[in-house]
Amino acid sequence: MGQDEAPDCTDRCKSTQHGDIITAAISRRCVSDFDLCSYISYICTCCESVKDSLGRTALHVAASCGRLELVRWLIHKRHANINIRDDESGFTPLHRSIFYGKIHVAVELIKLGANTSLLDANSLTVLEHAMLDGYTPEAKCGELYAWGSNCNNSLGPQQSRSTPELLDVFHKKYPDESVRKVVCEKFHSVIVTSGGLVYTCGHGQGGRLGLGTQRTVVAPEMVTFPQTHEPITCVDVAVSRDHSVFLCSDGNLYSCGLNTHRVLGLHPPPAQILVPTLVKHLEQVRHVCAGRYHSVAWGPKCLYTWGLNAGQLGHKMRPDDNYVTSPKAVRILNFTETEIVALDSSDGAISIYTKKGDIYVLHEYQCRKIASRQLNVVQVCIFGGKLNTNLSKELSGEPNRELKVAALTNTGNLLIWQESVPQLSRCIYSLNRPIVVRQMTINNNGLLFVTKDGEAFQGTIKPKKKKPVLPTIEKSAFHKFLDREDCISIKLSKFPRIHRAIFITSDVKGHDFCVIQVPPYKRFEAPLIMESQMKTNLGVLLQECHENDDLHDVVLHVDHRYFPAHRFILATKSSYFQKLLIDGDKTIKLDGYNSLIFEQFLTYVYVGDCDLLKCGECPEKLKFLCEKHKENSDEASEIIDGKMAAFEVYNNKLKNQNSSNNKQNRIKNPVRMLHEMAKKFGCFDLCTILADYEMQKYTIRRKSHKTITKPLQFDKTSFVEFSDVTIKCTDGKQLKAHKCILAAQSDYFSNLFSTRWRGTETTVITLPCSRSVAEALLEYLYTDTLSLKNREQDHLFKLIILADQLFITRLKEQCELLLFECLTLKNCVQFLAFASIYNAEKLKLSCLRFIAANLAPLLELRVFDDLDELLMRELSDFYFEEKREIWCRVITPYSTAPLEEEIVSVSSAFPVSTEEVVKTTQKRRSRHKTEPSLSKSLKENICDESIIQFPDSPPAVVTDNLEIPSRLKAIKLAEEKLETDDYQPQYTKLVSKNSFEEFPLLNSPPTSYNYSKSPHKFAHKIVKVSQKQRKRLSSESAPESPKNPWKIVSEVGSPPSMETSMSEIISSEKKQKENLVKITSKSLIYTQIEDKAIEDLCKFYNTENINDEFISVERVNMGAVAAPIWVPGVKK
Repeated sequence: MGQDEAPDCTDRCKSTQHGDIITAAISRRCVSDFDLCSYISYICTCCESVKDSLGRTALHVAASCGRLELVRWLIHKRHANINIRDDESGFTPLHRSIFYGKIHVAVELIKLGANTSLLDANSLTVLEHAMLDGYTPEAKCGELYAWGSNCNNSLGPQQSRSTPELLDVFHKKYPDESVRKVVCEKFHSVIVTSGGLVYTCGHGQGGRLGLGTQRTVVAPEMVTFPQTHEPITCVDVAVSRDHSVFLCSDGNLYSCGLNTHRVLGLHPPPAQILVPTLVKHLEQVRHVCAGRYHSVAWGPKCLYTWGLNAGQLGHKMRPDDNYVTSPKAVRILNFTETEIVALDSSDGAISIYTKKGDIYVLHEYQCRKIASRQLNVVQVCIFGGKLNTNLSKELSGEPNRELKVAALTNTGNLLIWQESVPQLSRCIYSLNRPIVVRQMTINNNGLLFVTKDGEAFQGTIKPKKKKPVLPTIEKSAFHKFLDREDCISIKLSKFPRIHRAIFITSDVKGHDFCVIQVPPYKRFEAPLIMESQMKTNLGVLLQECHENDDLHDVVLHVDHRYFPAHRFILATKSSYFQKLLIDGDKTIKLDGYNSLIFEQFLTYVYVGDCDLLKCGECPEKLKFLCEKHKENSDEASEIIDGKMAAFEVYNNKLKNQNSSNNKQNRIKNPVRMLHEMAKKFGCFDLCTILADYEMQKYTIRRKSHKTITKPLQFDKTSFVEFSDVTIKCTDGKQLKAHKCILAAQSDYFSNLFSTRWRGTETTVITLPCSRSVAEALLEYLYTDTLSLKNREQDHLFKLIILADQLFITRLKEQCELLLFECLTLKNCVQFLAFASIYNAEKLKLSCLRFIAANLAPLLELRVFDDLDELLMRELSDFYFEEKREIWCRVITPYSTAPLEEEIVSVSSAFPVSTEEVVKTTQKRRSRHKTEPSLSKSLKENICDESIIQFPDSPPAVVTDNLEIPSRLKAIKLAEEKLETDDYQPQYTKLVSKNSFEEFPLLNSPPTSYNYSKSPHKFAHKIVKVSQKQRKRLSSESAPESPKNPWKIVSEVGSPPSMETSMSEIISSEKKQKENLVKITSKSLIYTQIEDKAIEDLCKFYNTENINDEFISVERVNMGAVAAPIWVPGVKK
């Protein structure tokens, strides 16, 4: 349609042609949403409601293509129907956004009021679409969720709940336990874990809990069994209202609780048992069941029952005794011809399914076959049944519930038999989609079952309608089974917040419910941590150590060589140096030692390894020590200590063994020399290692293959007297540390303590964190590991911020790994927002994968409502790339779509107002302001503590309000918060050694750093200029011509000067004198180092040979300096 053609349209337009044009235009990918808003508004007056030939509106296609701004405009400005279904598949816009993987649009539609419970043509909701694109539960154990009235605390301490909630009281107390089975009754419940441990809670009257007490237990507690030679674990458990039965790994039955009806199986029968007591050892028993008046134990070839014989035990009625006290075998079934596959028990009957495909019911002292040739049944459930009320007054008060038997086939179909309809009938559901049942149970209200996809349903059995009497037509059993009129209709209602269920149960009355869900899907690898660099770092520290640096605190003089070293490291590895270094001498002379062997010893002390510990040929520099001793040689023998030569010590040990080979034994051996030196210096770890080494003919080898290696670690609490730096924390606490370890492990501290990076001593530094965080930092620097006890999320958050600020990458990765292990549905979005802010890329990737794998429950919990829009778009793109199932679901541009130039030209000619869209899509604010994921306390701590301060540095100069690099986001957050309080921070910023783009200023007080790599990163602000600059600018610039020719141009003049107060003058004079003192007291070596740095930078940037730009390197101007004054009569 051309631009000059007016659309033939009215206010009630329903043109399919207009709809086709609109949907085709939206499929264009290179057109902005603003242009599309204008174009479709121009095409049709009813652009929000007109449908195309497939029954789709503009909102449907916009949601499918991920056009968020267009969706907002259609809903806000055009008031499009947000829940309208298309004619193609019954999809709403929300359905289509999920189907095509546009998660950011789906979240926006939910926030705008889209209905998530609407069904499409396949009877699927939005959440079910997301669930079908995900994984299916495959584990056999998981997490326990509970809901219901919980009147008797059988579900723990939680209040009455209408939706499933994780049983935190259990999983927080036992975080390593996974639930394999749970049974729930009126007064208590029992949990069996994957490890076979049993936990109970509820009312303990009569000892039903098995905890040795009758008190009420709110939180689940573990049940203990009698001690045996091997630990006992629980295989199966069954409970009724007043007692519990356990089948354990040793093949024995245990029971506890009230024994009113002889249900415990103990002889003589006690009134009650408070702890699990051995009943009897029954061969071939694999499972147990329980009813209010009886107990059952069964296996493939056996069946035992005991309790009140009211017609349900399978035994004949005995007028003289109404009870079966001990387990008694049921003889009605012939186990020589068949086996029991499944069994279930209610209060009034027992159902049995055999291998032949027959289903029996033990009821009213009979064994009735209710079905036969059902060869694919895997589970049976039974409910109801009538007892003999003449046996006890208590039975006369029992309600007469109809007997119902449900069977589950291996194909996931349900079959039901009822007394009112005495035939096994197939179940059909109210949902018009295939449902494959995985596990089921039955209660007073109907059926409960979970599906293969992890859903959980409650089904109500609809009564059959009475049909008019018609002439009967003979039907085969097969046709009766398939005929819908002969099927049982089940009305289904889905339980919310259940997406990974594998097991469901409830009490008899259907008041309390429990479901086991597999943990949220983590079917991807944990983030990898980079290898330890501690040995390399300490090796570099030893190699770069020289007599002019400030890190070493002792110099060792050995054999005309000087070895700068560090007291703390020497004292940690050597008891000899530990005593020797206490005196505090700066230089220590060690006479009588070979410098090459001492160099090997020093290398081992620092890195835990040396050349003499590597099997193979001896290093070239040490080979001359292996030559035979020549008595007439002028060379002096190498001496281990001051009294005896090394070869003499070695030869004297072997003199008594073989004197004939004395000349051969008097061969110098560097390995033995190092061994003796390690003994002398008290380095016992090295002595133990060298005892397994030997050297023959210039070859070093090991005597055995066992490895004796210890991780290279230091204790930060030892040798406090050698500490040379104090770390101040924000809570006022102080920690002692050693510069050598800090500088070796962190580039930040290495640069901080380096002579060329500072102008004053840094014996006291301040870190923007609490003592606990600083201790964790020091623990990592000294041991290269992070303790597992530091698992609190807020603690790890602060540690990541500090590690990112100090450029300690491996520490940040270790924290990311610990946070990955803490990922849950409730905190994954918080972790994602945090990782995005502080560049925790591995944690961010793990969060994205976790969210993509568990999208359905997260959408239902609405955790994305407060997520930043840009991060939400990134999540949507990642979801599309991660899910291969939706790669083919892409709407390609239509061949009939209008040209992009036509859309743009119409948009420029007929623009529409998009104020609401613009408001919602403004440039993203500072991340820490829009991010609600972090707790308030964490926010305050981050903002208040993200500034590194050094007390010995001079006052900071007022800095410009510029944006800083994203790599220092933690500092950025603090700066922005402090700017709002009109406060200028004082701190010293350092960058990595390898960063030449942001090379630091040398030997100068902290000034305003312009951290900007490109001009577009500067924030727009008013630049303050001095009066001289104003005059110069006004003189250089031409006077502006007035727009009105009759207007007189005002004279150009300088603004009135501000009066300077006396306090400002005095402050300026003090500042000038301070700068003068700094210049005069500056050492010559510092000036030389600066000159060398300037020269190196000029060479690096090749300033002399560059013609397209001008680069200059010079010292930073310190500001005005007071003029030196000669004072007569003062001698220098």
